[in-house]
Amino acid sequence: MKKVNLLLLFTLILMPFAFQNLYAKQYVFIGYDSFCGLPIFTGQNPQIATAEKDSYGRPIIHIDPTALANLTSSRIFTLAHECAHHKLGHTSRLGEMERYHGGTRKQELEADCWAAKQLSRYGQFTDLQFQTLKNLADGHFIANGYPSGVERAQNIYSCATGTIVRHDASPRCSKKLVPKTVIVTTYQIIPTQVPCSHVRIGPYGPFAIHQFDLIPRKVPVQTPTTRMVEVTHCE
Repeated sequence: MKKVNLLLLFTLILMPFAFQNLYAKQYVFIGYDSFCGLPIFTGQNPQIATAEKDSYGRPIIHIDPTALANLTSSRIFTLAHECAHHKLGHTSRLGEMERYHGGTRKQELEADCWAAKQLSRYGQFTDLQFQTLKNLADGHFIANGYPSGVERAQNIYSCATGTIVRHDASPRCSKKLVPKTVIVTTYQIIPTQVPCSHVRIGPYGPFAIHQFDLIPRKVPVQTPTTRMVEVTHCE
């Protein structure tokens, strides 16, 4: 038993150094995440934080040094969010395929929800409020398939408070026919009076045999009419 305990202790001591050697050129090992026990590495990351796998396929969390400046709000939620991507299978082969085929919004909302539930479970309400307000400040802007800030804020609040929220990758839409009044242009043939063009020669010279001639003229007419048109309604 002592040998087993020593071997386990030796493994735990050397594990961080093993990760350090693996990422010596890019990342610095800084510890393990409290939400899912995964190793955390810091290094330049344009996306601030990402759930990744090392060259051996082991899950890790890669976080930018700037995100470590705030030791409470943004860091806690960010780490929980990246843990969620691993826990929910988003970094698996199937998860990557889902993301490739337009599942980014769905996965981001799922990860936010998992993180919100964890912070709520451990009483991190100040950090939840900070993250919610931070997302609200981003407004309705959407980029690269990610949910908007307002949508993320509503999702975080709903998950933290236990309110039911839907995570569909796209809204539910249906098509139906509805009446719509449209203006249709038609043409009517209207007889129009013009000076007589039929001339005869009399004792006093040429004269018109008619007072006037009637010729047909096409006149456009704007007519309102009701038609059934197909519209798409999304919830």
